[in-house]
Amino acid sequence: MIICSNCSKENQDHYKFCLGCGARLAGASAAQGAPGAATPVRTGGTVVADAARPAVSVPRGGTVVASETNTGPTPVRPSAPQIPPLVGVDPTRAAPMVGAPILAAPTPPSAAPTQPSSACSSCGMVNPVGFLFCGRCGNRLIPAASAPVVAAPVPVVASAPVAAPIPVVKKPGLRASMHLLREDGSEGGTLHLEDGPIPFGRDYGAPFDADLYLNPRHCAFTVAVDGVRVDDLTATNGVYRKIEGSIELQHGDTFRVGQELLYYEDLPEPEVLPDGTERMGSPNPGYWGRVSVLVEIGRACEAMPVVGAEFTVGRERGDLTFPTDGYVSSSHCRIVGDDSGVYLEDRGSSNGTYLRVRSGTVVPFGSLVLIGQQLFHVRQA
Repeated sequence: MIICSNCSKENQDHYKFCLGCGARLAGASAAQGAPGAATPVRTGGTVVADAARPAVSVPRGGTVVASETNTGPTPVRPSAPQIPPLVGVDPTRAAPMVGAPILAAPTPPSAAPTQPSSACSSCGMVNPVGFLFCGRCGNRLIPAASAPVVAAPVPVVASAPVAAPIPVVKKPGLRASMHLLREDGSEGGTLHLEDGPIPFGRDYGAPFDADLYLNPRHCAFTVAVDGVRVDDLTATNGVYRKIEGSIELQHGDTFRVGQELLYYEDLPEPEVLPDGTERMGSPNPGYWGRVSVLVEIGRACEAMPVVGAEFTVGRERGDLTFPTDGYVSSSHCRIVGDDSGVYLEDRGSSNGTYLRVRSGTVVPFGSLVLIGQQLFHVRQA
């Protein structure tokens, strides 16, 4: 190797110009002497030249350094001393020489990755990439353009189709309206109902807060497909529906005629006890029901037995009359019974007959409902 005196870069022995700066190498001119000159011999790292050529000293490491011209006699290498053979050692085997360097067996070079190179445009010599000048002619090298890096194609994986989310459509609520009717038949306001349950009572506000027959939370309305369901929140005064034609009457039902509040009970035939004893009582000519007049819920002031095919109620004629009640028609309603059941029937009265709605019953659209002193017409919205 030759070290450039200009930039101190190491160059091969056969290079004329430095690969780092392009300066001419001094060792190259000294190594290439006149034709026919004797070739120096390396022994122990020293280059021995003849008298006509300067001696070049070789330091350890193999780098050639040019020295000044040596005009003295050529140094002679001393011969190695002879060592007698050792006893017990096979003389056919070569013994190492004392003082001679023991060199390790050359290791086969490992396969190195191929480095890109650039060719000189002047002499064509291929130089390693990174050198600025050609090692043979000193011409400035043109850096080779690096090949563009092409990214590996990304495989396209077809994904399974994703189903679009189904939009949640809110089901439209069921709606109804309850129209308040005044005494003259005109409308006094509307309660708009949607789904439910919707509580109603004095707490609902004006004008119902002044009706003392209403509880603060009297009942609740729930809109159904075929009407409005009514649930009692208190058992004091209840909700009444105006009957159209006839309706089934059950034991314990309450109904209103004008301003009168009536209560119906079944009177079955007396039963004999399991031991054969009969209950004592007045002779029964065939009573099958009883109608009581209530001064308040649960307290009766008068009761009339139901016998025969029907029981009539009116202001002037009937089995039960109320001559002083101007809201009761002359022949207002009747109770009839047969093998299929007991029924309450309005007889075309002016103000109608109202049956108390059992809690949880659906009142059909078009019905009139009496709550306290408030009369409502139930309509489908």
